[in-house]
Amino acid sequence: MKIIDQFKVLVVLILGIMALALLTWGIGKIYLELLSQSSHESTAQRQAQSLDKNNPDTVLVLPKAGFWTCQLGLFQNEHNAQLLRDQLIVMGFKAEVISANPWMVAIGLGRTADELKGLRQALEEKGFSSIPKQIALPERSFRVAGNGGQLTAELLKNVNTILETGFNQEVLAKEEQLWAAQAGEHPLTDLDRLHQLYGQLRVKNTPEEQKALGLSLFFESQRVIYKFSGK
Repeated sequence: MKIIDQFKVLVVLILGIMALALLTWGIGKIYLELLSQSSHESTAQRQAQSLDKNNPDTVLVLPKAGFWTCQLGLFQNEHNAQLLRDQLIVMGFKAEVISANPWMVAIGLGRTADELKGLRQALEEKGFSSIPKQIALPERSFRVAGNGGQLTAELLKNVNTILETGFNQEVLAKEEQLWAAQAGEHPLTDLDRLHQLYGQLRVKNTPEEQKALGLSLFFESQRVIYKFSGK
């Protein structure tokens, strides 16, 4: 075989390997595509679609939910919001920046404003004033595809259940069961933080401790959504 022919064969082989690698990489990724927010299509219809065996994707429906949190600051500048968040973390409070333009710094997650009175008092004793803030989330539906998509959908549904009903041992234990059954030996690294937060919540001794950490669970679930939807 001539040298030029050998070179052509080598190029074809290299291109084939690259194409296979790209295909494999694409198949392994998880994609979340927002289908609707508070649409008129019934939840039952979308749930039925999610169980359609002829549909290789999963349709994730997150019913509308709401919760209360302790707002400590609202900033027009992200840097200032991050400074306050870091200051609160140093003082032992698990604060998060949960919105942008403006940037809101908040702590805690409760079903009512009254549930957060103890946390607000603890903040006050450390010199931080706060106001109760209600957060409302619309019903959303997503198409989920890719390896690990089923586990991702189940974990996000579990977080949404907490937002709807509050913390309880049953819903926290369900996450542990889902992870053990579906994560496998090489779980998705993008879900690790969410799983770790669930573990921390399970060992909290009091509802007050769970409420103080709860906003971080919500924040991480939204990060997962933004990550897999490409935003």
